[in-house]
Amino acid sequence: MDTSSATTPAHDPAAPPGTRADGAPGEQFGLGLEVARDRVRVALVDGTGKVRARAERRDVQRTPAARARAAAVLAHSCSEDVEARLGAGKGVRIRHAVAAFPSVVAPDQASVYRVPGFEKGGTALRDALSDALGCPVDIENDANLAAIAEHQLGAAVGRSSFVSVLLGEGFGAGIVLDGRLHRGAAGMAGEVAFVPQPGRALGTQVLGDVALAALAKEHGLPENLSLREVLDRDEAGDRSAGEVAEEVARRTGVMIATMTLVLDPALFVLGDQAARPGVHDRVTSYLRDQIAVLPVRVEASTLGSDAVVLGAACAVSEVLR
Repeated sequence: MDTSSATTPAHDPAAPPGTRADGAPGEQFGLGLEVARDRVRVALVDGTGKVRARAERRDVQRTPAARARAAAVLAHSCSEDVEARLGAGKGVRIRHAVAAFPSVVAPDQASVYRVPGFEKGGTALRDALSDALGCPVDIENDANLAAIAEHQLGAAVGRSSFVSVLLGEGFGAGIVLDGRLHRGAAGMAGEVAFVPQPGRALGTQVLGDVALAALAKEHGLPENLSLREVLDRDEAGDRSAGEVAEEVARRTGVMIATMTLVLDPALFVLGDQAARPGVHDRVTSYLRDQIAVLPVRVEASTLGSDAVVLGAACAVSEVLR
């Protein structure tokens, strides 16, 4: 999938995305979206699966309406950019969209469960996006879409069974078994933030915002630090940040060992902040030193922070085909 083209946010759309300026339908495209805590990213995909334009907006309010408005502005900007390159008389029609969201998504790909830091659950986000974009929208868990990207574009190409571990704004795993994404009966497969750890009560979050804030406080750091900021401090030589990163890596290693015993995948791909040496190197060292008997292979993602939005683009390209 070609991802070389990019664009920046433009003015509010004067017409719904997916129509030409004269209102006539244009060539069919799909839209991959990433709806994160503080940003919305989009990738416009043509019928061949090629990403033709991308755009991003940060500091978006955490409501379905605000996120939908931002997505519509970005989609319109991308459409205008592509239409300018297509030439006179050729427009862009957005036929379908797939939106990544860091929450448990129900099997209908319309409802999301309520999670801390986001608006209420249900279909509000899907409905707002569909209204703003003027096309059907599927919601999917962000870690699941990162796994799709790794399977088609990244470290897991050619692997029929693997787990993509996403640590960053979201803390979760996307599971691919026998070449197919495994969501689970209720969409909860891969919620590794709550995988039991030694000495901790069942149901306790061990990886995620709450767990990270507790670790930061325990080590004398600000409780509102993101994992990115912790790792930045670690790389700058902050000993306390290094201790937090060490514990995050240890818990990630225990989680990987647990999933290995249950699923026995060929590969674990560490994505987003987990791909950085501060986590990746510590995880591989922990597994080598503590649980060497298990057949675990761990690699860092090569897709960086793009894995989720590229996974959404891959998923919507399947719909187009």
